[in-house]
Amino acid sequence: MKYRLIILDYVWISVASILTALAVNMFFQFTGLAPGGITGLAIVFSTITGIPVSYMTLAISVPLLVAATFLLGKSFGIKTLFITLATPVCMQVIPAIHITEALHNIHPILELIVAGGIGGILVGLAIGIALNHDCATGGTDVIALLIQYFFKKLPLSKILLFLDGFVVIASGIITENVLISVFSFLSLLVIIQTIQFTTSKKLTVSK
Repeated sequence: MKYRLIILDYVWISVASILTALAVNMFFQFTGLAPGGITGLAIVFSTITGIPVSYMTLAISVPLLVAATFLLGKSFGIKTLFITLATPVCMQVIPAIHITEALHNIHPILELIVAGGIGGILVGLAIGIALNHDCATGGTDVIALLIQYFFKKLPLSKILLFLDGFVVIASGIITENVLISVFSFLSLLVIIQTIQFTTSKKLTVSK
């Protein structure tokens, strides 16, 4: 029974990796939206450095993973390591397809609304699944959990909103596009609401 639960955990966090990769490769990468999290940070720094999003995801996640393993536990660290490695692999395997291009031809704002909404739901589901199975996706959710470890009274949702809000502002500065900032923030709100709706642990993780 124990091994069955462990296998089930890894099946679900594999699904989380796939959902994140779909959000990046099909909704965020072509629109420039960066609604926070590992995806937003990777896209922002990828834009600055020219390093592929998949590699940038790994570069951001590894230092966070080491700290989280020490503070949040070995099981948390191992599962987060798995999802951290699986996500960039999924980004490489899943083709990058500009599936909202037709919407852009109708009106750019329509594309941003759809991409931000669907992409936000996918990322929110990924983070929610990870939290439900006592791990994180390796991005700002790990930072938020580390902050909450020291300041337990701070709601994780508010920490995530603050951290990812920084990413949204950075994406707006980099792109010099107010629309990108606005719709990235709206996508972030979708992410937060999706996490709150899907998580069974009320935005916390067992230590």
